[in-house]
Formats: sequence, C-alpha cells, structure tokens
Amino acid sequence: MNFVPPSHSEDAAAFVLVDHGTGEVLLSKNGDAPRQIASLTKIASTLVILEWMKKTDRDPATLRVRVPKEAIRGGANPLGLMAGDEITIETGLFAAMMASDNTSMHTLAEAVGDQMIAGGESVSGIQRFVDRMNQLSESIGLKHTRFVNPHGLDETGEKGVSCAFDVARLALYAEDLPDFRRYAAERERKVSIFRGGRELSVDLKSTNELLGSRGIDGTKTGTTRLAGACLVVTATRDLLEDGRPVPHRLVAVILDSPDRFREAVLLLDKGWNLLAARSGEAGKGNPKESLRKETE
Repeated sequence: MNFVPPSHSEDAAAFVLVDHGTGEVLLSKNGDAPRQIASLTKIASTLVILEWMKKTDRDPATLRVRVPKEAIRGGANPLGLMAGDEITIETGLFAAMMASDNTSMHTLAEAVGDQMIAGGESVSGIQRFVDRMNQLSESIGLKHTRFVNPHGLDETGEKGVSCAFDVARLALYAEDLPDFRRYAAERERKVSIFRGGRELSVDLKSTNELLGSRGIDGTKTGTTRLAGACLVVTATRDLLEDGRPVPHRLVAVILDSPDRFREAVLLLDKGWNLLAARSGEAGKGNPKESLRKETE
C-alpha cells in the first residue's frame, strides 16, 4: 500500500486512520511495517472467544471458568485473581478489553482452547486457541500478522507480529459485531469473581483515557517493552452532506507512540476535517484504497 502523508507531525512509529464505512485509508505512516502490537492482540482473542460461545450456544454471563496457576504469570491482573478462582466468560472479556487483564485472557483462552482440542491431539489448550487466532487472522484478510499468545505479552523465542494496516482490518471486522463492541466501549464496570464459595465484587476501569470524549466510543490500549504504547480507537460524528447530518465513523490505530492519546486526537481531528471538506461528495464513488476485505 502507498504511504498517505499526514499534514502534521506524528511521533508514532506507525499509524493509520480509516473510514469505518468504506475502509478507506485517510492518513497513514508505515502502515505495512511489521511491529509488535502488545494487548491489541486481545481484540483477536476476544473474537475467537465470542465465535466459540456462539458456536456452542453458551451464555458468557453464566458460564464460569477456573483460573489456572499458569495464568498467574505477571502482567496486568486488575481483578486480583488467584489460582483456583472462578470468573464468568463475560467478566473475563470485560477485564481483558477494558483493563487489559492478562490473567483473565489467559484463563479464558486456556478454557476455550481445551474445548477446541479434538480427540487424540497432543496440543495444549493455549496452543489450539492461538492456532484459531491465526486461522481467523487469515480468513479476514490480515496480511502481515502472526499471533503467538492470546494476550500480547512479550515472549522469549518467536515474537508475535502485525502492522498498523492489519490492526485496522481487525478493528473494522470486530467493530461490525455488536457482541464485540459492548466489551470495548465501557469506561467503568462492577464485576464479580468467585473464591472459595464467596462472591467478591471488583471495580474495573478502562485504560482508554479517551472513551466518552470527542465522540470516541472504543476500543483497546496496549503497551509492552517491545511494542511501545499502542492504541486503537473508534469515533462517531455527524457531518453535513447536502445539508443533512449523516453519521460517520473513524478507526485510528497508533503503534509505538510517546503520547498515543494525543496522537489519536490529532488523527481523528484531521480525519473529520478531511471528510467535512468533501461535503456532498462524501460517500460518492469508490475509495482509492480500502482496508475492508475485497469480498465484502
């Protein structure tokens, strides 16, 4: 894909701004450059879990899974989980998407992956789950992405890799699914964990500082040493077309930024200005460059 030059300085190693409706690339920098994406990985993990829940006709609000000791490995654990605790799938997804909870995501991925294993297979639940993440990645048209774990933590050995364009493709796919959006849009939520027969209440807060401002309504933050500070946000605004207000939606992806929230605001503002300048031309014709899958 061609580089689309921004009209203002950006410090992120890579970024892309996309029109959600058409998939058109409005602004980009190093969109195809391979990079680690930290907890943005959890977008794909959440999609695999929701896919499995739908396929097996399970209710995420009631299905409980047990926290394995392997999940208590460091990294974010905002629920304060201990091995042997139980959480619902719903609680785990809210914790993973809102608060970037690695312990919860490992727990859900192992539980779901165990159920995916066919008889006679000598593979772990986590590996089967990651295999499905990569199958999903290929099926929705991600071209430069390889997942190695369900949470995005830096690993020794093989490193997970993606790029800004692929993260945007993933976000476009995810944001078309109402079941996904509910986990990516809340700023605060009270959830429960179960420990030794007791139900304990925990308050979750989103790590996305922009939620609820400037029309921003999703989706995910991520930070590791290798990936730097990363962010995907979605935003909605009405723009005038032929004198009528018409809703528009943008997706911004920021990878390895010294100030991801500032850069997201700058990108979104530029995008709204670009779309507004088109006025009545908005929505006419085909985009020059689209990240939506060609078969859509």
